[in-house]
Amino acid sequence: MHEYYFANYRLLVDDDISNSDHMKYLAGFSMAMPATHTFTLRLGDEALLDQKYAEAMLHPIVCTTDQFYIHDTQDSWTIVPLMNEKRIKRHGKYVLTCARDYSEMTFYISRQPFYSEKIKEWVMPVLHMSSAIRTACEAGMTMRNGMPLHASLVEKDGYGVVFLGPSGMGKSTQAKLWVEYQGADFIIGDRPGLRRIDGQWIGYGMPWDGKDSIMQQKQVPIRALISLEQAPENSIRRLTKQEAMNVLLNQVMMPMWDDAAMALLTPLMGQLATEIPFYHLRNLPNREATELTRETICKTQTER
Repeated sequence: MHEYYFANYRLLVDDDISNSDHMKYLAGFSMAMPATHTFTLRLGDEALLDQKYAEAMLHPIVCTTDQFYIHDTQDSWTIVPLMNEKRIKRHGKYVLTCARDYSEMTFYISRQPFYSEKIKEWVMPVLHMSSAIRTACEAGMTMRNGMPLHASLVEKDGYGVVFLGPSGMGKSTQAKLWVEYQGADFIIGDRPGLRRIDGQWIGYGMPWDGKDSIMQQKQVPIRALISLEQAPENSIRRLTKQEAMNVLLNQVMMPMWDDAAMALLTPLMGQLATEIPFYHLRNLPNREATELTRETICKTQTER
């Protein structure tokens, strides 16, 4: 088993899965850190794949993404690819079964080659596993005092700043501007993890990310969360708890299919909205926006 660490969780992964080309992204998260919980990912018997797939089809779909379905299979959650038969052949067929608390996961994967008419050769399917594993681990986080965010995270002078907002609103842009003009360290560009540990909110790099592919196995205490809006001029204001919760409801990656996880996540989001300053930044992508934000954060910290 390979060991990986993220957000003070440990992920144990079968060697055969770790050595897949599409799991190389985990390699940067192999440095051990104190772990409060362990997730285990095993490789199942390929002979059982079709059986597991058929069993999942007998149970209700509780979540649909652009890549997979999640089925409630009563004693487990089961993730199957959202593909037609042609895409399943080319991109690999898999089933991921998860314990109800996501602590134990088993991957059943087809490794049968197929003949490509385009290149006139037999080729192995390209197995896209990361999105299903990420979803299971993120759901498991929400049951263990953590939450994944659709956000970017930077570190400046030992504190973390989180930029939140819908896709295209400039999260990565503001993070990069902080690197350029404030000397910040870009920890992760799309999906940081947050946890409340010993009364302190900590932000973490995670082993999966979006378009920027920036992800460091680092952690930093969070000083502020910044909701972004593009505007013709820069301005910033403090959000109320209710406004902060509205932001979180749109930017936290929530396992809406899982009532038990949501019952734990919702009050945790309320704590975050109460304990960490939230701001709304209307901004241009320029140096002045970074200076306004930094000065506001530092002033608030001094007043506290």
